[in-house]
Amino acid sequence: MIRAAAAGEGSLPPDLLGRLLQQVGALQRDVLAPRGLTVTGLHDREVEVLRLLADGFDTAEIAVKLSYSQRTIKNILYDVTNRFHLRNRCHSVAYALCNGLI
Repeated sequence: MIRAAAAGEGSLPPDLLGRLLQQVGALQRDVLAPRGLTVTGLHDREVEVLRLLADGFDTAEIAVKLSYSQRTIKNILYDVTNRFHLRNRCHSVAYALCNGLI
């Protein structure tokens, strides 16, 4: 069991797994969603900006698509980059993709 956990594997009894999923759902619904957050730690608009950036849109195009100013888009990207200690926009997109955030 310890080796399986160290390898990133493992299993939970069905009743425990069910309770865990209920608690995660309640956390998302009652705590995070009212604040505009997700389990990923990103705000909805941060996710959308990163998705558009991953699709090849530049700052101006993202601003037009989301009806934000270019300054707002730059601030969103800056906040994400700093919060997750990333180097640049490319690193932000790669991090989000690799970790299933977008």
